[in-house]
Amino acid sequence: MAVLLKVEGLKKYFQVGQGLITARFGKSVRAVDDVSFEVQEGETLGLVGESGCGKSTTGRCINRLLEPTSGKVHFGDIDVRKLKGKKLKSYRRDVQFIFQDPYASLNPRMTFGEIMAEPLVIHGIGSRKEREDRAKEMLQTVGLSPEHIHRYPHEFSGGQRQRVGIARALMLRPKMIVCDEPVSALDVSIQAQIINLLEDLQGEFGLTYLFIAHDLAVIRHICDRVAVMYLGKIVELGGWKEVYNSPNHPYTQSLLSAAPVPDPDKQHHRARIILRGDVPSPIDPPAGCRFHTRCPIAQFPICKDVEPPLDQVAIGHRAACHFAKSFPIPESKM
Repeated sequence: MAVLLKVEGLKKYFQVGQGLITARFGKSVRAVDDVSFEVQEGETLGLVGESGCGKSTTGRCINRLLEPTSGKVHFGDIDVRKLKGKKLKSYRRDVQFIFQDPYASLNPRMTFGEIMAEPLVIHGIGSRKEREDRAKEMLQTVGLSPEHIHRYPHEFSGGQRQRVGIARALMLRPKMIVCDEPVSALDVSIQAQIINLLEDLQGEFGLTYLFIAHDLAVIRHICDRVAVMYLGKIVELGGWKEVYNSPNHPYTQSLLSAAPVPDPDKQHHRARIILRGDVPSPIDPPAGCRFHTRCPIAQFPICKDVEPPLDQVAIGHRAACHFAKSFPIPESKM
């Protein structure tokens, strides 16, 4: 498969303390710090990690909703960071966004028909009648009735609103969709419906997904490959089977150990890997390996002084750890 999206050395820093309070003047929050990955055409790459690790910021930089501090973003043969004006507008037609909160991402003063037609209006596509017909067709595609086109967001549940958010993203027939935790605000039963819908739409429209989430069960269900982020960096990247069955980074192992297993007997005999300490501040991240302050296998001085590269540990599987190898998660009683 061809590479559709290529990200190299992406960084996004936010300046802090530039007001009346200048104690931290000149410092930056390193939300995304030297992130590189590729997304192949037609696949789903999952971006997973704790809240605040930089997942959503990465997605917004790719779509240019946030301007990257540095790095390269290529979409096919297009250098995304050089796009301006009409060319940037055209790029956003090909790369759409599904937001996390279905309550905040839809304008409460607009009907579903107006919300869905808005992308077409912005890009000057179709007549009013053609836009309305496409909106009705897309509502039916995502499992809603065409009659809902005249309804307002407050009249529907979170799951129904998210379906409208998905339909809006599809109105321009994009090549790729950045899904920013699209099911985290929904009930578990509704989550399954939305995930199945996204999978069906991917097959129907030939879509490519960058799927951002913190729920490992969701990532496992929908993604072809998984990138694990910690404190602004990718620490492990590979196929979901390799990452789940043979985690090579201690942080990935801790995340997997925290994910519940639906079998009560297996869950009872699993041991949790409890990380010590808190996540360091992205304003002043640790030198060397950023995970060394919480890592159960850290060795000094190498982990403290030398940043580990994201090296290959198996075919198609990379990990950023000086001691990258499979450390099986203990199955003994907690």
